[in-house]
Amino acid sequence: MHKSTTTFLSLGSNLDDKIQYLEAAVDAINHSIGNVCSISSVFQTPAWGFEGNDFYNICIEVSTELPAIVLLESLLALETALGRKRSNTQGYENRTIDIDIILFDDLVMSSEKLTVPHPKALMRKFVLLPLEEIKNDLVFPESKVHIKEAIHNCEDSSTITKTDIQISTK
Repeated sequence: MHKSTTTFLSLGSNLDDKIQYLEAAVDAINHSIGNVCSISSVFQTPAWGFEGNDFYNICIEVSTELPAIVLLESLLALETALGRKRSNTQGYENRTIDIDIILFDDLVMSSEKLTVPHPKALMRKFVLLPLEEIKNDLVFPESKVHIKEAIHNCEDSSTITKTDIQISTK
């Protein structure tokens, strides 16, 4: 039995029924990966790094007993189950669901498969704003940057709109 770990995940969708994909992902995570403790509001954001549909993004806090690599493998399988198709081309593209591990407790690691904290988290408002909403006293491990400072220093000039949409677990 592994000890319980707090992980923060960023979820996004920009294809078809985006809310349905986010709800399905949150439910699957809650039922098979760990207890979903908090869910941010839904934020509407432009595609980042490519021309595409607007995204709906959320961050969730999850208590899990899975080791980091097993969590990653489980999330990748969940993305595939929800219709995520990965192409061999470089760069970003539209997707039914995208789930990134932002933080895994205070773990700092970099391997071929997984880097935590997520290497681009501090550069993305669509990660930082939902994350601040559910954990406003968060301090990133290693860099020791407080979430409010991270948002203030973020150079992402995208327009991020907090919606009235709320996702909940079933």
